[in-house]
Amino acid sequence: MRLGLISLFGAALLLTGCSSASSSNSYYLLNSYSAAGNASQGQIALNQGVEPSEKTNVGLTVQLAEYLNSPYLVMQINQHKLSYASFHMWAEPLADETLKALQLDLNAISKTLKFVPEAEALQANELAQLSIEIDYFYVTAQSKVVLAGRYQYHNKLEMEGKAKGRQAIEQTFTFEEPLEADGYSQSVTQMRSLLLKLAKQVAVNIER
Repeated sequence: MRLGLISLFGAALLLTGCSSASSSNSYYLLNSYSAAGNASQGQIALNQGVEPSEKTNVGLTVQLAEYLNSPYLVMQINQHKLSYASFHMWAEPLADETLKALQLDLNAISKTLKFVPEAEALQANELAQLSIEIDYFYVTAQSKVVLAGRYQYHNKLEMEGKAKGRQAIEQTFTFEEPLEADGYSQSVTQMRSLLLKLAKQVAVNIER
């Protein structure tokens, strides 16, 4: 167990019930400009020569477990206990940032599909849908970053035999990696990298 990380989180938790004029909030972007660019840059070459108009639109939805909709970063203390970091907050709702990150990565990776928010897909009467549900997305007291949940994909045209590809798929996912350095900023950086791993798995499974 890395004492630096635990001390950082522990200090934040100790301040939960205290008011201090010197205390101030820190805000974090999951999908910052630099993180988004770095995450997808290595994948863009895969789509060279593929026009967006040639791709099939897929409506994308992302749903987080209710406890993850808190503005505060979450840490798992033990098997059944979670704590919120009182002075460490998301600059934007985590659900919105997660959707943006996955849309960016999926579109950078996929050769045949273009992922758009569900509302946009419904307006265009698109018939393909990818729904991602995230149950766990946080750092643990054991110095790991965790991302786990499930996703569902279906395409009505494929199910009717009018298009080639995967008709439907439902799969769970779990990604873990050790925290490379202490601190909230590093944990957010690695949370972003786990979303890229998820996007790669999804793209492979629904396009093959």
